[in-house]
Amino acid sequence: MKKNKTGKYLKYALGEIVLVMIGILLALQINNWNNDRIERKLESNILNEILVNLKKDVINLNSKIKFNQEKFKLNRDVLIHLEQKTPLTDSLRFSYNKLIGRGTFEPITVAYENLKSKGIDIINNDSLRIAISELYDFKYFYITEDLRADYEPVKTLHMSEVFKNVRTSFGQSKSEPANLKEAQDNTYFHEALKQALGYYFWINTNYERGIKENEEVQRKIEAELMQRNK
Repeated sequence: MKKNKTGKYLKYALGEIVLVMIGILLALQINNWNNDRIERKLESNILNEILVNLKKDVINLNSKIKFNQEKFKLNRDVLIHLEQKTPLTDSLRFSYNKLIGRGTFEPITVAYENLKSKGIDIINNDSLRIAISELYDFKYFYITEDLRADYEPVKTLHMSEVFKNVRTSFGQSKSEPANLKEAQDNTYFHEALKQALGYYFWINTNYERGIKENEEVQRKIEAELMQRNK
Protein backbone atom coordinates (compact mmCIF):
# COMPACT_ATOMS: atom_id res chain seq x y z
CA MET A 1 0.00 0.00 0.00
CA LYS A 2 2.85 2.35 0.82
CA LYS A 3 4.44 1.55 -2.56
CA ASN A 4 1.18 2.35 -4.34
CA LYS A 5 0.83 5.66 -2.45
CA THR A 6 4.46 6.58 -3.22
CA GLY A 7 3.91 5.86 -6.90
CA LYS A 8 0.81 8.03 -6.93
CA TYR A 9 2.66 10.85 -5.19
CA LEU A 10 5.53 10.63 -7.72
CA LYS A 11 3.12 10.71 -10.65
CA TYR A 12 1.32 13.66 -9.08
CA ALA A 13 4.60 15.51 -8.44
CA LEU A 14 5.83 14.82 -11.97
CA GLY A 15 2.51 16.04 -13.33
CA GLU A 16 2.81 19.23 -11.30
CA ILE A 17 6.37 19.77 -12.55
CA VAL A 18 5.30 19.25 -16.19
CA LEU A 19 2.42 21.69 -15.77
CA VAL A 20 4.73 24.27 -14.20
CA MET A 21 7.25 23.85 -17.05
CA ILE A 22 4.52 24.17 -19.66
CA GLY A 23 3.29 27.32 -17.92
CA ILE A 24 6.78 28.78 -17.88
CA LEU A 25 7.31 27.96 -21.57
CA LEU A 26 3.96 29.49 -22.49
CA ALA A 27 4.76 32.62 -20.49
CA LEU A 28 8.14 32.91 -22.22
CA GLN A 29 6.51 32.38 -25.60
CA ILE A 30 3.91 35.07 -24.92
CA ASN A 31 6.61 37.42 -23.63
CA ASN A 32 8.73 36.81 -26.73
CA TRP A 33 5.70 37.35 -28.95
CA ASN A 34 4.89 40.62 -27.19
CA ASN A 35 8.50 41.81 -27.43
CA ASP A 36 8.63 40.92 -31.12
CA ARG A 37 5.32 42.72 -31.74
CA ILE A 38 6.62 45.83 -29.95
CA GLU A 39 9.89 45.68 -31.91
CA ARG A 40 8.11 45.29 -35.25
CA LYS A 41 5.85 48.24 -34.37
CA LEU A 42 8.91 50.32 -33.53
CA GLU A 43 10.57 49.23 -36.78
CA SER A 44 7.52 50.28 -38.80
CA ASN A 45 7.41 53.66 -37.05
CA ILE A 46 11.08 54.31 -37.77
CA LEU A 47 10.72 53.23 -41.40
CA ASN A 48 7.81 55.64 -41.80
CA GLU A 49 9.92 58.42 -40.26
CA ILE A 50 12.82 57.66 -42.60
CA LEU A 51 10.40 57.68 -45.54
CA VAL A 52 9.15 61.15 -44.57
CA ASN A 53 12.73 62.41 -44.25
CA LEU A 54 13.68 60.99 -47.64
CA LYS A 55 10.71 62.65 -49.35
CA LYS A 56 11.73 65.99 -47.83
CA ASP A 57 15.30 65.39 -49.02
CA VAL A 58 14.05 65.02 -52.61
CA ILE A 59 12.17 68.33 -52.34
CA ASN A 60 15.33 69.93 -50.95
CA LEU A 61 17.54 68.45 -53.68
CA ASN A 62 15.21 69.67 -56.41
CA SER A 63 15.27 73.13 -54.85
CA LYS A 64 19.10 73.14 -54.83
CA ILE A 65 19.20 71.92 -58.44
CA LYS A 66 16.94 74.80 -59.47
CA PHE A 67 19.13 77.27 -57.58
CA ASN A 68 22.29 75.95 -59.25
CA GLN A 69 20.63 76.05 -62.68
CA GLU A 70 19.91 79.73 -62.12
CA LYS A 71 23.52 80.36 -61.07
CA PHE A 72 24.70 78.48 -64.16
CA LYS A 73 22.58 80.72 -66.38
CA LEU A 74 23.77 83.95 -64.71
CA ASN A 75 27.46 83.01 -65.01
CA ARG A 76 26.98 81.82 -68.59
CA ASP A 77 25.26 85.07 -69.59
CA VAL A 78 28.10 87.14 -68.13
CA LEU A 79 30.76 84.97 -69.79
CA ILE A 80 29.05 85.29 -73.20
CA HIS A 81 28.73 89.05 -72.65
CA LEU A 82 32.45 89.37 -71.91
CA GLU A 83 33.66 87.09 -74.69
CA GLN A 84 31.38 88.53 -77.35
CA LYS A 85 31.68 92.10 -76.03
CA THR A 86 27.95 92.71 -76.24
CA PRO A 87 26.31 95.86 -74.78
CA LEU A 88 25.83 96.02 -71.01
CA THR A 89 22.09 95.80 -70.26
CA ASP A 90 20.04 95.97 -67.05
CA SER A 91 19.48 92.23 -67.34
CA LEU A 92 23.25 91.67 -67.38
CA ARG A 93 23.70 94.03 -64.43
CA PHE A 94 21.32 91.76 -62.50
CA SER A 95 23.43 88.75 -63.58
CA TYR A 96 26.66 90.44 -62.43
CA ASN A 97 25.05 90.99 -59.02
CA LYS A 98 24.15 87.31 -58.52
CA LEU A 99 27.21 85.42 -59.76
CA ILE A 100 28.36 83.93 -56.45
CA GLY A 101 26.79 81.12 -54.43
CA ARG A 102 25.65 77.54 -54.78
CA GLY A 103 22.79 75.36 -53.57
CA THR A 104 24.17 73.24 -50.73
CA PHE A 105 22.31 70.05 -49.84
CA GLU A 106 22.19 68.76 -46.26
CA PRO A 107 20.15 65.59 -45.70
CA ILE A 108 17.63 65.26 -42.88
CA THR A 109 19.06 62.51 -40.67
CA VAL A 110 16.81 62.68 -37.59
CA ALA A 111 15.05 59.38 -38.32
CA TYR A 112 18.27 57.60 -39.30
CA GLU A 113 19.98 58.75 -36.10
CA ASN A 114 16.97 57.46 -34.19
CA LEU A 115 17.34 54.12 -35.95
CA LYS A 116 21.02 53.92 -35.01
CA SER A 117 20.24 54.73 -31.38
CA LYS A 118 17.72 51.86 -31.28
CA GLY A 119 20.10 49.51 -33.13
CA ILE A 120 20.10 49.26 -36.91
CA ASP A 121 19.57 45.48 -36.65
CA ILE A 122 15.98 46.24 -35.65
CA ILE A 123 15.30 46.20 -39.41
CA ASN A 124 14.71 42.56 -40.24
CA ASN A 125 14.96 42.88 -44.02
CA ASP A 126 18.68 42.57 -44.75
CA SER A 127 18.61 44.21 -48.18
CA LEU A 128 16.54 47.12 -46.88
CA ARG A 129 18.83 47.61 -43.89
CA ILE A 130 21.88 47.66 -46.17
CA ALA A 131 20.20 50.03 -48.64
CA ILE A 132 19.34 52.54 -45.90
CA SER A 133 22.79 52.50 -44.29
CA GLU A 134 24.53 52.76 -47.70
CA LEU A 135 22.46 55.80 -48.62
CA TYR A 136 23.09 57.70 -45.39
CA ASP A 137 26.65 56.60 -44.63
CA PHE A 138 28.12 56.46 -48.14
CA LYS A 139 26.04 57.83 -51.00
CA TYR A 140 24.83 60.94 -49.16
CA PHE A 141 28.38 61.55 -47.96
CA TYR A 142 29.55 61.88 -51.54
CA ILE A 143 26.99 64.52 -52.48
CA THR A 144 27.66 66.52 -49.31
CA GLU A 145 31.21 66.30 -47.94
CA ASP A 146 33.02 65.23 -51.13
CA LEU A 147 31.28 67.80 -53.33
CA ARG A 148 31.94 70.46 -50.71
CA ALA A 149 35.65 69.65 -50.89
CA ASP A 150 35.54 69.71 -54.71
CA TYR A 151 33.96 73.15 -54.59
CA GLU A 152 36.57 74.88 -52.44
CA PRO A 153 39.21 75.56 -55.17
CA VAL A 154 36.48 76.62 -57.63
CA LYS A 155 34.91 78.86 -55.00
CA THR A 156 38.23 80.51 -54.12
CA LEU A 157 39.02 81.47 -57.73
CA HIS A 158 35.43 82.37 -58.56
CA MET A 159 34.89 84.67 -55.59
CA SER A 160 38.33 86.26 -55.96
CA GLU A 161 37.82 87.18 -59.62
CA VAL A 162 34.25 88.36 -59.10
CA PHE A 163 35.31 90.65 -56.25
CA LYS A 164 38.19 92.01 -58.34
CA ASN A 165 36.20 92.66 -61.48
CA VAL A 166 32.66 93.49 -60.39
CA ARG A 167 31.63 96.72 -58.69
CA THR A 168 28.94 95.90 -56.15
CA SER A 169 26.92 98.01 -53.74
CA PHE A 170 25.48 96.50 -50.57
CA GLY A 171 21.73 96.02 -50.78
CA GLN A 172 21.58 96.71 -54.51
CA SER A 173 20.08 94.22 -56.98
CA LYS A 174 22.30 95.27 -59.88
CA SER A 175 26.06 95.45 -60.38
CA GLU A 176 28.46 95.99 -63.26
CA PRO A 177 32.12 95.49 -64.12
CA ALA A 178 34.53 97.82 -62.34
CA ASN A 179 36.21 98.26 -65.73
CA LEU A 180 34.36 96.68 -68.64
CA LYS A 181 37.33 96.71 -71.03
CA GLU A 182 39.61 95.06 -68.48
CA ALA A 183 36.95 92.48 -67.62
CA GLN A 184 36.55 91.65 -71.32
CA ASP A 185 40.29 91.02 -71.61
CA ASN A 186 40.79 89.30 -68.22
CA THR A 187 41.38 85.61 -68.99
CA TYR A 188 41.51 84.78 -65.25
CA PHE A 189 37.99 86.16 -64.81
CA HIS A 190 36.78 84.22 -67.84
CA GLU A 191 38.41 81.03 -66.53
CA ALA A 192 36.80 81.50 -63.11
CA LEU A 193 33.39 81.77 -64.76
CA LYS A 194 34.05 78.66 -66.87
CA GLN A 195 35.10 76.66 -63.82
CA ALA A 196 31.96 77.79 -62.00
CA LEU A 197 29.84 76.66 -64.95
CA GLY A 198 31.55 73.27 -64.90
CA TYR A 199 30.99 72.91 -61.19
CA TYR A 200 27.29 73.89 -61.32
CA PHE A 201 26.76 71.27 -64.02
CA TRP A 202 28.75 68.68 -62.06
CA ILE A 203 27.01 69.27 -58.74
CA ASN A 204 23.56 69.10 -60.34
CA THR A 205 24.51 65.85 -62.09
CA ASN A 206 25.37 64.38 -58.70
CA TYR A 207 22.26 65.80 -57.04
CA GLU A 208 20.11 64.20 -59.75
CA ARG A 209 21.87 60.88 -59.11
CA GLY A 210 21.25 61.39 -55.39
CA ILE A 211 17.53 61.77 -56.06
CA LYS A 212 17.47 58.46 -57.95
CA GLU A 213 19.33 56.69 -55.13
CA ASN A 214 17.01 58.25 -52.56
CA GLU A 215 13.87 57.24 -54.45
CA GLU A 216 15.15 53.67 -54.83
CA VAL A 217 15.38 53.40 -51.03
CA GLN A 218 11.92 54.96 -50.75
CA ARG A 219 10.51 52.24 -52.99
CA LYS A 220 12.14 49.53 -50.87
CA ILE A 221 10.68 51.01 -47.66
CA GLU A 222 7.22 51.39 -49.19
CA ALA A 223 7.30 47.77 -50.41
CA GLU A 224 8.30 46.58 -46.93
CA LEU A 225 5.56 48.56 -45.22
CA MET A 226 2.98 47.43 -47.75
CA GLN A 227 3.97 43.79 -47.16
CA ARG A 228 3.42 44.25 -43.42
CA ASN A 229 -0.03 45.71 -43.91
CA LYS A 230 -1.30 42.75 -45.92
